[in-house]
Amino acid sequence: MVMAAALTMALAANAQTSPEAKAIKKMKSYAEVQEALKANEANFGNDDKAFVYNKLVDLAISESEKAEKASIEAQLANNEQLQQEMSLAKNTAGLNAIENALKCNAVDAAGKFRKKNASRLMTIRNSMVQAGLDRYNTKDYANATKYFGAFVETRHDALFAEADFSTEQNFGQIAYYAALAAYFGKNMAKCNEYSDIALKSQERDSVANDVIVVKLGALEEQAKTAAIDTVTFTKIVKEVYDQFPDNENVFGKLVALYDESGKKDLAAALLSDRIAKNPNDVMANAYMGQNAQNELKYDEAITAYTRALQGRPDFLVAKLNLGVCYLNKAVGIVEKNTDARGVMKPEVKPEVMENLNQAKKVLEEVKAADPDKTQVNWAYPLERVNYAIENVQ
Repeated sequence: MVMAAALTMALAANAQTSPEAKAIKKMKSYAEVQEALKANEANFGNDDKAFVYNKLVDLAISESEKAEKASIEAQLANNEQLQQEMSLAKNTAGLNAIENALKCNAVDAAGKFRKKNASRLMTIRNSMVQAGLDRYNTKDYANATKYFGAFVETRHDALFAEADFSTEQNFGQIAYYAALAAYFGKNMAKCNEYSDIALKSQERDSVANDVIVVKLGALEEQAKTAAIDTVTFTKIVKEVYDQFPDNENVFGKLVALYDESGKKDLAAALLSDRIAKNPNDVMANAYMGQNAQNELKYDEAITAYTRALQGRPDFLVAKLNLGVCYLNKAVGIVEKNTDARGVMKPEVKPEVMENLNQAKKVLEEVKAADPDKTQVNWAYPLERVNYAIENVQ
């Protein structure tokens, strides 16, 4: 009993607020408390840290409320510039409140401040969505990432462990915007983090395609800067493919990575498996066509591209390649059947002209669909076709 009493007294003594922390208690300015924390943090125990972080939450919330009031007054006075300034100040203070509350909770072993902070910060957390949109629309992607990120990350933080998020809507969409803002802000690590959160959300099926495009873009950027190597890149893409095997973007990227890294057998197996499951699969046939075209197997390429276009008639890259295959097939026939004098065997002319006319027809369709060449450059192959048609002897 004596030992227990001594231990209780020792714990009580450790829980006492230090003189430095007590001095901070009297401070009225967020900046002043922040400076005092920096100066004394190394000597503070967790109880002192929790107390001071909570003090920062108090002051940040107060600043946010004052800025909101000033923003409303500026709006009533038609002072747009001041309104924008105060709106930004409100959001900055709100973000500060959230960040300090999370730090407070991390060192608040007894949970002294948890319930109060979780309750009073929920509204501020929700306001981070609009704050993120405001910054995103002004192309301030760094701050947009912070605001969206504060909303997204707190969903799974221990501070809000008792919160009911069952009725929260569009979380996956907001996580996608967080990833998008991070991508444009060149914060690829956060882009990947928020992409993964979106892909695990309830709305994953509705946002998956857009999220995957952004995630693949972030991985591409990381690969360019050697932040990740090809092995890691391929591993991550394979993991995403396993989750979303029907997604064309991730399928195409995985095939390309296998090809680029010399794993032709894996690429071929992936294509064959997909074709076996769906002989008319658009992307699989497009890649089969590309591989056959690269190997100069133009009949196989034509068959594959034709199947791809049956599923997606506006797939202009595949249609351009189809036209080029018809052209190159005709050129190959001419080269094999022309003598040293430059005279082509007359019996092959019908086959040559048939392929050239098919090439012209396909490339003219591409031109009509994309006259400004914004998607594909059809000009040179179409010029070659027209020249060949005029000069076949």
